[in-house]
Formats: sequence, structure tokens, C-alpha cells
Amino acid sequence: MTVLYMTQNGVTDHIGRSQVAPYVLSLARQGFRLHVLSAEKPGQDTLIDKYQQLFDDVGILWTRVRYRNKPQLVGQAFTQVAMRLAAHRIVRQEGIRLIHCRSFPPAVIGHGLKRALGVKYIFDFRDFYVDGGLENRRGLARLAFRRLKRLEGPMIRDADKVVCLTDRAREVLSGWYLSDVHQPERRFRVIPCCADFTHFDAARLTAADLARAREKAGLQPGEFVLLYLGSLGPDYLLPQMVALFRQVLTVQSRARFLFASNNGKELVEAECDAQGVARDAVRFLSADREEIPALIALADLSVVFIRAARSKAGCSPAKLAELFACNVPVIANTGVGDLDNIISLQRNGSVIVHDFSEETLRAAVQQVIRFNETSTVSIRENSREFALEEGVARYAAVYRELLNE
Repeated sequence: MTVLYMTQNGVTDHIGRSQVAPYVLSLARQGFRLHVLSAEKPGQDTLIDKYQQLFDDVGILWTRVRYRNKPQLVGQAFTQVAMRLAAHRIVRQEGIRLIHCRSFPPAVIGHGLKRALGVKYIFDFRDFYVDGGLENRRGLARLAFRRLKRLEGPMIRDADKVVCLTDRAREVLSGWYLSDVHQPERRFRVIPCCADFTHFDAARLTAADLARAREKAGLQPGEFVLLYLGSLGPDYLLPQMVALFRQVLTVQSRARFLFASNNGKELVEAECDAQGVARDAVRFLSADREEIPALIALADLSVVFIRAARSKAGCSPAKLAELFACNVPVIANTGVGDLDNIISLQRNGSVIVHDFSEETLRAAVQQVIRFNETSTVSIRENSREFALEEGVARYAAVYRELLNE
């Protein structure tokens, strides 16, 4: 029986390459028949050819619609309609009985198909998509998210399984929508964002790999490196990150702050100027997925500062799994997903901060550096629950449960 896997994130996007393709390829290798429906951005022909071949090799069917987001609401509506039409056609032509809907927009389609055609559907909830929209949007966009919020409860109640990224998200959703249901926990499966520990493995890197990465980043041997990995935006606390780097400089005078990001260089420079951090102490580059493990391996410490809000109860940063896979400790802030329960010195050489005062940040930097200078803790081995194989095994268990019912 074929499973229809729907994602509005393109397979060729950064998220798709790290959090969609590895999962569906691994599930197909375990014997599941999959048809992937995704929304792809234009100009990705080379990557489309690459993933088409990978999917063909394991028997995955792949239907693509064009991703549009401009004008904002109209473009997204066109994308949604295109995915809806494609999903209805695939379900009817192939006799699909189970749909895996990654995130909220595909789940709206899956919920409609369940009600219209009786198919089972998995609501892969990811983060709190609607609450994030209500926190950040204004005008007509906010009205659209209010409408979506009214759909959320029925979508959760009707789902055959809800996958979420954190235990905290499961507790919140159970309290909101399933308080009258016996054993609501059986409706859920918690699967955090995982990383391919084979790809993110510093032990596989050669001296030449590290030298090339160091040259690209403009770093010198012996410099202490604080790393920020990922995109920059309103949810990522740049002023607090720069403030943390200022405290790193009090302990490591030759420290460099390396941003491996695809956007935001001007924002970083402006914030450094505002806080009196020399631009020469900062390095900024954009890197392909294949280059990221070597850049992570250059780091002595990484920062994961994310805006704490209700919408972040379901946040499981993929970068955390990638950093831990490469044995890099982190300093993170409280109130984000399950990080308060995940981060600890004894387990992963890492620290949670409960505020961003100079004293708190300085103490966290000193604590992490001092601990990891002498510790024999293997961050990588203590983080195996974030390995891709574990995530795939949990999804496979969900598929088997619903396909065998």
C-alpha cells in the first residue's frame, strides 16, 4: 500500500534536504511504498534531477507543484490549491489509504481528504505554525491565521496520529483539544528533529577538509570559534548572541564569531557596531550542506538563542542534532521546546541560560569552556536519540501501526 507524503517545503530546499529527503529515502529502503508531493521553488533544476534519480533508485514516486509566495496571501493560496488538486488526483488514481502531512498547510488538505474519502492521515504537526503566524503577522494575514486556528482543533481530533517534535507540544495540544479523550497520549508520537550522524561526523573529516573549511571561513589555527548555524530572522536573538560573544572575548581574547548562514550579514555587522564588537572578530559565510560538517568541526562552542514564546513549545532545532553529532557543545536559552530537559553539562557539555544579563552569559561561557577542557563526555554518543535512524524507526512504527489496523 502506498503512503502519500505531502510537504509544502520543497525537497530541494535546505529544510527538504535535511528533514524530508533523508527520511523518505530511509523509509523507502525499509520497504514502504511512498509517493512524495512537494512544492518546489523555481530555479532548482540541478537539485531536482539529483533527487529524482535518488527517488527513482528506491522506488519513490514524486509529484511536484510550483511553490508561490508572492503576492503573499495570493501566492500561498495558489500553492495550496495546486497541492490540493494534485493530492486528490493521486489519492483517487492510486487508491491511497494513508497520507502523511508534514506541517499545517498539507494537513489542511489531508484533513479534507479524510472527511471526504475516509483516508487515514498523519498530522505531522512540527512547530506551532498558526500561533507563530498570529504572533508575527498583521492585517489580512493575521485574519487568515485566525481562520486557520479555528481549524486546528478538529484537525488534531480527527488525525489518526499526531506527530510532534517535543513532549511539551504533546502536553499543550492534549490540554487544548483532547482533555476529554481517554489516554490522549496514544494519539501522539514525539519525534524530534534528527540529523544524519553519518554525514555530520567530525571523525570522517581529513586534515585537508578542515584546512579548506578554515580557509573559506577566514580563520587561523588556534583561534577559539563561537559558531552560529542557520538562518537569521526575528525568531533568532541576534543582539543576545552578540552579547554572548562579548563574554566569550573576556575569556578567549583571540575568539572569532563564525556565522554559517544564508542571510543577514548586514544585520550582524550593524549589531556588532552597536555593541562595540570589532567586525574583524566576526566571520560570515554561506555554505552548502556538504560543507557544513567541516565548518561545525571548526567550532569550540555554538549558540542556540531562539525567541521564547507559546509558538516555540514545539520547537526542536535541527541544528542542535547536527552540532551534537559533531561533538560541539551549545549555550541555549530557556523556554524553547524541550531544551530545558535536553541541555546539561553532564550529558552534552552544554548550558541553558534563564536570562541574558552579562553576569549570566559570562557564567555560562566560563562553565562550558571549563567543563569541556577536561571532560571525557562524548556529546555525540549521548545524543543518539537525535540520530536519523532513530527518527526513521519512530516514523516506521507509526506507518506500520496505521497500515496494519
